[in-house]
Amino acid sequence: MSLVRRAYALCRFDSRHRDSQRQRCTLVATVLLGGVASIAAAAPTTFTSRSSFEASLPTGDFFNNFSGVPDATNAPVSSVSGSGGTPAISYIITAPTAGLGVFPDINPTKAVGNWNSGNNVVVDFTSGNVFSAGASVWLTDINGNRQAGSVTVNFSNGSSAVVPSTTTGDYGYLGITADTGPLTQMTIVGTGGSTYVNLSNFSTAVPEPSTMALVMVAAGIAAVRLKRGDR
Repeated sequence: MSLVRRAYALCRFDSRHRDSQRQRCTLVATVLLGGVASIAAAAPTTFTSRSSFEASLPTGDFFNNFSGVPDATNAPVSSVSGSGGTPAISYIITAPTAGLGVFPDINPTKAVGNWNSGNNVVVDFTSGNVFSAGASVWLTDINGNRQAGSVTVNFSNGSSAVVPSTTTGDYGYLGITADTGPLTQMTIVGTGGSTYVNLSNFSTAVPEPSTMALVMVAAGIAAVRLKRGDR
């Protein structure tokens, strides 16, 4: 019997044994979900340091500096795809409506950015299993020179942050680990002015199997309680 089915059986209260069954369900939930408590408390975890974010990722993460993507400096491309990691992660990057540029950065790294400054750069996570995503983001002018300002990054789980862009030093960075459900999209908002948004050093990850199992158990118990109500 699966953990979720066991939790369901243990959490079915009746009028004769309500108190004892409630105590038993609480004990089981406490044991099973102890590993989930720290995840829920994080709700979600945000990083502004690339090294800290990458150190937090489980094994099998997918890092992409776009070094294998052909340059697109004279004409835009419609999309850039990425796939890798264990379990396999996949995503598609677009910038509706004008497309993307792919520009050489610090060798061998390349930058992916909007061809039209008013377009957002959108990452759609197509594998359905990405809980962690982080990238360097910054502004440039039309000639690729770094510009001071700020970059807004939005995630499908409602998280949003403003990342500073500077003319010297390290690029700004933003990473997030979602606490409930996988991320489906990441959007880097276009400025619409004389500056263009860029991303690189893109890391994505799937939770370790034990963590994923605990999340599923938590969801199963929550669904049972919501379905039945506390009567």
